[in-house]
Amino acid sequence: MVTEYTDCAELMRLVMDQKIKPSAVKKYLRKQGIVFTATNAKTLAEDIYTIFLGGQEMTNITQMIVNEGNYEKSTLINAKLKDPLSDADILDIFADKFNTYRSSRYRGYVIEQPLKSESELTVNMSYKRKLPGKNKLIQEETRYIHVSIRKTNKSEVAIDIRQPSSIDAQKALELLQAMTDPTEDSEVALAYVDLDFLTDKNKVDFYDRLSAYSFSNWRLKTVVGITVKRATTSEDDIGEDDSENNESISGVLAGISQAVLNGNGLRSNEFVQNSIRQGYYISSMKYRYICTQEAGEFVVAINSKGENLRVDIEKSYSDDDGKLYIQPFPKALQDEIIRAFQKATNEIFSSLTEEQKNISVKNANLPT
Repeated sequence: MVTEYTDCAELMRLVMDQKIKPSAVKKYLRKQGIVFTATNAKTLAEDIYTIFLGGQEMTNITQMIVNEGNYEKSTLINAKLKDPLSDADILDIFADKFNTYRSSRYRGYVIEQPLKSESELTVNMSYKRKLPGKNKLIQEETRYIHVSIRKTNKSEVAIDIRQPSSIDAQKALELLQAMTDPTEDSEVALAYVDLDFLTDKNKVDFYDRLSAYSFSNWRLKTVVGITVKRATTSEDDIGEDDSENNESISGVLAGISQAVLNGNGLRSNEFVQNSIRQGYYISSMKYRYICTQEAGEFVVAINSKGENLRVDIEKSYSDDDGKLYIQPFPKALQDEIIRAFQKATNEIFSSLTEEQKNISVKNANLPT
């Protein structure tokens, strides 16, 4: 919220010094029906600074500065009622837990009042983080975390943790684990989206199914990053058809437990294909998508760190006169992307785990 109006001379200086990217300002004004053709920051600043802008416009422009270099990072876990037939509202249970820990100042966390709707509970929390070796005036900083708990059905929820870094996510996870501690007879249990639960083949299928997933507003352009790791599968599990090829590339992969690749079209890359055939699996992938509703692209990274699935926006590009430039999307669009990919990953993970269970049951019933 803007509480002090920014005068036109100050706006001109911000654009001229490129504290706000000229291309982002042009795009914003174009949406307001004002088109500029200036090709450099100085000319654009001199052209726009006399335009009268209201408080809401200045709020939006200020947000451009805040968003600069600031991409959404998220951690996804699930939770469910231990008794799926219970009449309890799972969101009410979490709201009560947050209020309890809020009043006790659990481990120094500052927890704001939870906000609840029919399908979602949101909570903001913060904590002080010590900065070793810093000047006394800046020896600690306040870190902020946003938690959204969304119903997927009557007894289950998806928990979306937005954080600046993995350290901050761990703080939120510590709080959630305390809330659902089984020794305290909690009615709720956490259910992690842990890709290590999948077989090596299904770990690869997880990322391939996400590549094929249909989004209404975005279309996959290419895979720009991929990490492959050596699987635990024994050599006996490798098919005979691949044995000749495995012998020919074993020297290339000898001693390599993990390989990180960046580029374009990596899923069809020969090294990646050969690695998977020789017993490696995919542990993370970065996808580049094209926005179909307006000119722009973005890169989203999906990976599993321990028990938790990460969905991070790595980079985004906006169009200016036919050219793409790096510019963080507005927070609302970033949020839409994160939510859509969390929903997709949850659906795919659930489908694969269900398939694994069915195969296990089928194998258990086979005559010995």
